Amino acid sequence: MKKTLLIFLYILVFSIFVISQLFQPPIKNSYITASFGEYRDTGMDPHFHTGIDFSTFSRKGEPVYPAAEGSLYKIWLNDPLYGNAIFLYHEDSDLISGYAHLSVFSDKISNYSQLVQNEFGNQRIEIIFPKGGIPIKLNEVIAYSGDTGEAIAPHLHFEVLKQSGEEFIIYDPLEFLEYQESRNKSLELMRIRSNNKYFEVTENGETVVEYTGNFPRIDIRVREKLGNNSTILPKKVSMYINGVLTYKLDFSIIKESEIYKAGFVFGYDSTSSIYWLKMYSDNYLSSIVINDFSAFSNETSTTLNLNGEIVLEDIWGNEKVYKLKFIKP
Repeated sequence: MKKTLLIFLYILVFSIFVISQLFQPPIKNSYITASFGEYRDTGMDPHFHTGIDFSTFSRKGEPVYPAAEGSLYKIWLNDPLYGNAIFLYHEDSDLISGYAHLSVFSDKISNYSQLVQNEFGNQRIEIIFPKGGIPIKLNEVIAYSGDTGEAIAPHLHFEVLKQSGEEFIIYDPLEFLEYQESRNKSLELMRIRSNNKYFEVTENGETVVEYTGNFPRIDIRVREKLGNNSTILPKKVSMYINGVLTYKLDFSIIKESEIYKAGFVFGYDSTSSIYWLKMYSDNYLSSIVINDFSAFSNETSTTLNLNGEIVLEDIWGNEKVYKLKFIKP
C-alpha cells in the first residue's frame, strides 16, 4: 500500500512538473525585465501587464522563436499597445502563446499579412487563421524583435492565454516556461502608506503604522530586484493581522475583462516600475484571492493595537516577511 502511494505521488509530481515546463523561452540568450500583472499607465487607460518582457538589449531584429510547436492562430498589425503581434495555438495544451512589439514577421507569415495590409493600409488589422491550418515548428523563426506599439524600447513581450467560453484567461507565462533566473533576487517592502501618511519600513524589526477605522487600509510599495538591471512585481503578497490571513494578492491569472481594472489593485503614484499595492479592496478581481476583514468588523476592534505581517513571495519559491504594529494615533 505504501509503495503504491509513493508511486502515485511520484507520477503526480512528475505530471505537474511536465505541465509547468510546456514552453521554451521565445528568444535566446536573454532574461526577463518585467513580470506578469505589473501596472502600466501607457495607452488609453491604465492596465495590467499581461505577460513578461524579455530583453533584446535595446536591439531590433533579434530572432523570435515559437515557445512550442503549434499553428498560426492570429496576427495583429499596428495595434496601439501590442504593435505587430503573432499568436500561436498549441493543440496539446489548448493554450495560446503571444509575441508582441515585433518589427517584422518571417517570410512565411508575411506572405499572409502583406496581402491584407496591401488592401487595408496601416490601420489596425486582425487576421484570424483556422486552428491547425498553418503549422509552426519549434525551432523556426517566426518574427524579429522590435519596438512597435507602446514599447518604449525594443524588447519582446510574451504571454500565455486560453479561451474560456466568450472570454480569454491570461496566465503568468513563468508558470509554463522552462526559464532559469540566475541573477540575485531581493524581495523588498519599501514604504507603507496609511491615511495619506508615509511610514518607513524597518528591515529587521517591527514597523509601526498608524491607522483609523475598524481595520488598517494600507498601500504598500513593493518590488523584487533581479541583479542590478531589472525590477519586477512580487508574485504573491499577503497581509496577516493578529495571525489571521486577511488579504492576499496572487498575480497568476487575469481575465480579459479585468485588464483595464488595475486601479482596483494599484494605488496612486504607481508606474511601470513603482508598485503601490492596495492591501484592501471593495471589488472582486482574480488577483485578489483573500479579502476577509470580517474579524475586525465589530466596534471592539477599533480600540485595539494590532500585530501584522506582510509576506512577499516570488515565482522561484523565495519569501520575505516584514513585521508590523498597527496603532491608533
